[in-house]
Amino acid sequence: MSLIGNTRQELSQLARHFTVEALCAGTTDQSINAALVASGRGKQRASPLQPKLMMWLVLSMCVFRSDAIPAVLARLLSGLREFLVALSLRPVDDDAIAHARQRLGVDPLRRFFRLQAAEVRPAPTFHGLSVWSFDGSHMTMPNSPGNRKIFGRMKTGRGRAAFPQLKLVALQDTQSRRFRDVVFRRWDASERKMAAHMLHHLGEGDLVLIDRGFYGVWFFEAIRHQGSHFLARVPAYAKFKAIPGTSKKSGDYLAWIEARVPLTAGQQVQGPQGRPSTSRVVRLLVRVIEYRIRGFERVRLVTSLLDRSISALDLILQYHRRWDIELGLDELKTHQCSTAVGTLKTIFRSQTARNVIQEAYALVASYNLVRGTMAEAAERHSLDPDKISFIGSLRAIAHMLPRMKGAPTCRLPTLYEQLLLDIAEAELDRPRRPRQYPRVVRVKMSNFKLKRPQHKQIVADFKTQIRIGA
Repeated sequence: MSLIGNTRQELSQLARHFTVEALCAGTTDQSINAALVASGRGKQRASPLQPKLMMWLVLSMCVFRSDAIPAVLARLLSGLREFLVALSLRPVDDDAIAHARQRLGVDPLRRFFRLQAAEVRPAPTFHGLSVWSFDGSHMTMPNSPGNRKIFGRMKTGRGRAAFPQLKLVALQDTQSRRFRDVVFRRWDASERKMAAHMLHHLGEGDLVLIDRGFYGVWFFEAIRHQGSHFLARVPAYAKFKAIPGTSKKSGDYLAWIEARVPLTAGQQVQGPQGRPSTSRVVRLLVRVIEYRIRGFERVRLVTSLLDRSISALDLILQYHRRWDIELGLDELKTHQCSTAVGTLKTIFRSQTARNVIQEAYALVASYNLVRGTMAEAAERHSLDPDKISFIGSLRAIAHMLPRMKGAPTCRLPTLYEQLLLDIAEAELDRPRRPRQYPRVVRVKMSNFKLKRPQHKQIVADFKTQIRIGA
């Protein structure tokens, strides 16, 4: 057998137990194995692209977004070249990688994310309550026919958006910024209905921070049915009337909020005039807090926390922690998925809807892996995770990845401790601080015409079109 054939066989054996040691703390390896077995993808024919290697490749694609997929594979395997001398930087062709992704599918990534996210549980940091946040965002993908058909393109004032978009709604631990659960839908799906699918994760002793886009009496009732509390911003259209004994002038008063909620066919009962009742009235007692920051509009908050031992100021300051999920989504979309010059400026790189969903679960799972490593580094070195740079942590992981892959097993604990130290030393040089900026943009719009389907490339024979001296 040739040297290349031997190397391919050895790589196939190593790929069965492949792992990225720099991101494999805790139960990560066991969760990947369990996800592969549960989804029926645990075994594969003799091939270098074993399911476990492909799991790590798809996860790493979301960490090294600027690299082409073969380059990501080369990055993962670079440490193996210390003892597999004949291992090529491109051990398989691009088609083989594409077929291996198809074989892997979505289910292993979905299962792995859920196994991993089940370990996310914030400490009770606010008056004995664990604090969560809901928020939604849109993520772009290549403008392929399949992606357009499944996800659609957002409508804008100037036509359609340039790329199809996937909507994400996430439930986040505001302490570590890890995601407890996510729901993916088309760009025009309702965020509240998407969030309702994740309420079963909440329970007694939880507080949920909610933006005004999620405001809804039925949604608040669903949160209370879980035994949890909510703290939400109120949209301008909502009106309140203070109950007797409290005054709106104080800026901190009690009020009733109510709305009619449709009943499903199974819930409908006989109405007073012989017709079925198709709705019911939901009524909740809430605490309303009104405040204003100089230079900004008036803000109103509602909460199910009626305990007056929790001051209005405490609730206001706690609500502003909701920005942590905005920062987490920014880290996910802007920094983790940053692209280089010449790379398609989209979050996802896949041309098919199935691979987009595969990437989507890999994206949130890999983000949790990075954030989990940052949390461990912060705990080990007595730091606040908020004071550690996410970008600096990504660089530290990228630097350590080939070193740990090529190192003997006995050295891995030492190298991992060095990685945690490197992350701890990547402190933010501009930590969060009280500041405000006007909402303005530098580039308003483009003067070029909007690209339409008929605007395709034109093959031209420039040699026949040249006219010298014309």
